[in-house]
Amino acid sequence: MEKAEKDSTYDEHRSECLAAHQPALERSWIFHLHTLWLFTKTDLKTVIAPTATFAICCGVAEHAAQDPSVNIQTTLLKLFKRLPHVLIWTWSNLLLLNLANQRLPASILEDSVNKPWRPLPSNRMTPDETRHLLLWLLPTVTLLSWHLNVANESILGFVFIWMYNDLEGSGEGWFTRNALNAVALANWDAAATSIILKRKGSAELTNRTWVWLYAVVAVIMTTVQVQDLPDIHGDRAADRKTMPLVVGENVTRWLTAAVVILWSFTCPRICDLEVFGYLLIMTTRLETLVRVDDDLVHSAGL
Repeated sequence: MEKAEKDSTYDEHRSECLAAHQPALERSWIFHLHTLWLFTKTDLKTVIAPTATFAICCGVAEHAAQDPSVNIQTTLLKLFKRLPHVLIWTWSNLLLLNLANQRLPASILEDSVNKPWRPLPSNRMTPDETRHLLLWLLPTVTLLSWHLNVANESILGFVFIWMYNDLEGSGEGWFTRNALNAVALANWDAAATSIILKRKGSAELTNRTWVWLYAVVAVIMTTVQVQDLPDIHGDRAADRKTMPLVVGENVTRWLTAAVVILWSFTCPRICDLEVFGYLLIMTTRLETLVRVDDDLVHSAGL
């Protein structure tokens, strides 16, 4: 039984490797869809889910601010009808970001250690094929953003992607790396909120929403280094100056834990929550004080 399972796994891996070396036009559409999925797989829980959640919460808050007597269930139903637009826009921009990042030589080297199943280190796609896909995706995402009235936010996102990848902002040091991640993700949060509310860009969002966006920048800026903890080995191979490699793994974990506790009190205060809101956040399990091996298990959860 065990031998049959091993043979099946070997045959499946061999088939994928053979398919990967076929010309792009000869590969099946299922192969291509799976490849796109692999580009964005690890970011679904760190980008797509938080961005959609932020947009829905801000949407409810903005409706309630305009009309305190508004029916929450009716508002949620209206917002969920717009959710597919948010998911499609966010995922397409995320795909663009990941294509631009994962095609770089340093990223391929890092992924060959940390995530060898990704399309480029596993030879499902070549860097040149990735570049061609980017050439088509860039105008496509721009047109989609124009249709959804968030072209400015999308173009600003392209600038951050260019700075992070092609200008090697991700390798400048952990502070620059964290800052670019923070402003880029907050920009996507602003765009997603505009889409779900059918606004003409983030300029029409209320001051209250902008306060939350500034808070998002601060929170991500001081905590995003946790994503570098499972990637220590690959980042070291690529000579990346991430916080765990610059100040040390244990220091990074304790600093992040302290900051998370701080934000767990500050964020409910910003949102004017009652005691229950504080308890809900503070009783959530803190997952930063573990080892690299544990991080690798969690990061492979998707």
